[in-house]
Amino acid sequence: MHMRIKKRLQALEAVSRSSAGCKCRLLQQTFFHSAADLERIMSVRCPAHSFCDLGELSWAPLSMPLRTEDQCLCSCSPSPTREWLDGKRGPLTEEEQIQECLSWEQALSEDPEDKMRLEALLNNYYKAKREAK
Repeated sequence: MHMRIKKRLQALEAVSRSSAGCKCRLLQQTFFHSAADLERIMSVRCPAHSFCDLGELSWAPLSMPLRTEDQCLCSCSPSPTREWLDGKRGPLTEEEQIQECLSWEQALSEDPEDKMRLEALLNNYYKAKREAK
């Protein structure tokens, strides 16, 4: 029962925040493609709070679109798959599908320096989130 009350309270807080110009994403997900994208997303401040709660942070492959409000912060080159998922074009050609698979393999063999930078950003975010509660 305690958990149900807590969830209800969080939902009510989320509603009241949105009416105050809050940019927090309590109980939502924020996707990013790279450490650079995550850094830009994290730099956007909530006008109602000193800390902007981005919800749960999750990596997404370059071909997946970010949240609408974060797309302008994405540094990735255009992607046929993102355009298709956004309804801006038809299905991928066979060549585009092959390129898509190759891009996922490249993303998984990430640069060690970028990986360390990403881990530091995530650690800092979750530490600040715990402190903001």
